[in-house]
Amino acid sequence: MTTGKDHLKPSEIADLAGLKEGEVREYIAAYPDLFPYRSIGPVRLYAPKAVETAKKCAEAAREGRRPEETVEETASVEAPAPSPVTQAYLDARDLKDVVARQEQQIEALRREMEAREGALLDRIAALEGALMREQKQAALVAEWIDYFDAEIERLRRPLLGRIFEKKS
Repeated sequence: MTTGKDHLKPSEIADLAGLKEGEVREYIAAYPDLFPYRSIGPVRLYAPKAVETAKKCAEAAREGRRPEETVEETASVEAPAPSPVTQAYLDARDLKDVVARQEQQIEALRREMEAREGALLDRIAALEGALMREQKQAALVAEWIDYFDAEIERLRRPLLGRIFEKKS
């Protein structure tokens, strides 16, 4: 399916032909047979040869020829390949679209990376918090173990030693 990338809007035809947009629209309205188009929704897109056709119509109008002569003269000429300027314009427009699409993709990747980084930092903070709680609990358990070891050690001493120790 073609997307109209090789077709031009009237404003683009005017820019490439060096004419006013209103003038180009007048030629399009006056000579619809010379400007074949394809519609995409409400938009009419014209073939690249419309640039040369618009130039010829403007030249004929400046020379004072009748519109019928212009139509016959332009219609008799085979559709030439787009001029280098028109082709360069089409290529630049396509390149601009590609660059814009790549820029959007890069921005989406950047946002995704930032989101992942944020999620990882949150996860690291949660794990560090859990580690600190576990370390505190392990230290508390170690204190209790030391306390009970000391108590058990005291209980293992002879009874008379424990009694005399308490009196002193």
